[in-house]
This record gives sequence, C-alpha cells and structure tokens, in this order.
Amino acid sequence: MDQEPVGVFVLTVRAKAGPRNSEPDGKRYDILLFARGETEESARAAGAAALDDRGWDEAQILRAGEIVDAGAVPEDLRGVMQRALRDGSALIVYED
Repeated sequence: MDQEPVGVFVLTVRAKAGPRNSEPDGKRYDILLFARGETEESARAAGAAALDDRGWDEAQILRAGEIVDAGAVPEDLRGVMQRALRDGSALIVYED
C-alpha cells in the first residue's frame, strides 16, 4: 500500500451551474472535486479556478482532505484521482 501523499486533495463543494456551464440550469449541485496541490491551500485555489473555468458559480468548498493512501481510494474513484494528477483537477457532479 502506498502511504505517501499523492499530491491530490478531495474537496466537497456546493456550486451553482452558471451561464458558462455546459448545463446552465442555475441549479445548485453537490460536487466531489479532486484537485492537485502540495498544500490544502493550493488545492483549494486550484479547485476554485477549475470550478470557475467550468462555469460553476457561487462555489462553497465545504470540506477538504488530502489523499494520503492512493490504495485506499475506492476503485471507482481512482480514474478521477488519476485525471486530477494529470490535468490538475477532476470532478464528479451529483444530481438530486
């Protein structure tokens, strides 16, 4: 098992799909955001920028935590974590 931090944080977010979003319905969504960063502060900044780039408005970062054991990440989320490592961020949007 890999016990070293992987440089990715998981953030739970609530944000509104704004006019620049791919689905600009104005509704608020729960989002699981994976953001690359050396510190929580840098991951939060990267996450906020990624949300803005994708047209998410009024984002509230509710919680953040560092992935310290990549092997403990559930298999269905590992691809998202890998995408964040490669691209800087990746997100999952949950519908009600």
